[in-house]
Amino acid sequence: MVSPEQPGAGVVWARVEEGFHVGSRSGVFLGYIDRQHDGVYLAHDGHARVVGRFPALAEAMAAVTNAQPPHDAPITLEQVRVPAPRSADDGSAVA
Repeated sequence: MVSPEQPGAGVVWARVEEGFHVGSRSGVFLGYIDRQHDGVYLAHDGHARVVGRFPALAEAMAAVTNAQPPHDAPITLEQVRVPAPRSADDGSAVA
């Protein structure tokens, strides 16, 4: 039996098609692995960022499973309202 504290505990890998695998833990998408034409496995995290290139599938799976969350600041989108140009009485724009 695997302890929940062990790395890789609760991770499920699914082969979607030949050379393409996706991983999840408790229903949360962890990332994917795509085998390249040269046989190398290219591992990606859950945000499609490359984790690394690996000669073996098991190494790529371990890298995705154990990848640390990115240290990038989260991207936030905000709507900025720009006031419409005012117009003068004669219909021309006023700065």
